[in-house]
Amino acid sequence: MSAPAPALAKAPRRTVTVRLADAALTVACLSLVFGFLLVFFPVSFARIIRDSWLHGNLTVAMMVITLSIDACLYVRIAYRLSAKPTVLAAACLGSLPIVVAVGLNFCLQGAVDYTLAGDLPNLQARVGEEILAHTYLGLVSGIFLPFLALRLLQQLKAARSNLETESSSQTAASVSSY
Repeated sequence: MSAPAPALAKAPRRTVTVRLADAALTVACLSLVFGFLLVFFPVSFARIIRDSWLHGNLTVAMMVITLSIDACLYVRIAYRLSAKPTVLAAACLGSLPIVVAVGLNFCLQGAVDYTLAGDLPNLQARVGEEILAHTYLGLVSGIFLPFLALRLLQQLKAARSNLETESSSQTAASVSSY
């Protein structure tokens, strides 16, 4: 029996290596859009965000927005590199935006409670500013932190495989020297 023809064999696909520059570009575009909306629609945009927070929809909206942006960005990176997405990356990109949005929601509740507990003038405007800042930082961190964690996990995995390769080559070299 002969060996399989090399032309018929499938070429192995690389796994996706995430660069933080890809996520940074997306965060920059998101920042520009958020800034333009605040500049051109200062009252209505802030009111939409504040009302969605009062009705309890802001956290869910942030989860959906960050999950969809993260998924689209990851698929775009995989397509551009002609690489195969991994299960670890999907789990990381699926769970971390939700954890970030929920965690920041608890921080927002604490900040609003702290603001309302103070005896300061114009509390409603201060609460509105807290909600706007939370929304912006939540979207930015919901996009950037999963890719940061994914990059750190990829570097850890690469370092571990390099360490195993070095130890196996040193073992082989020591056996051959005897």
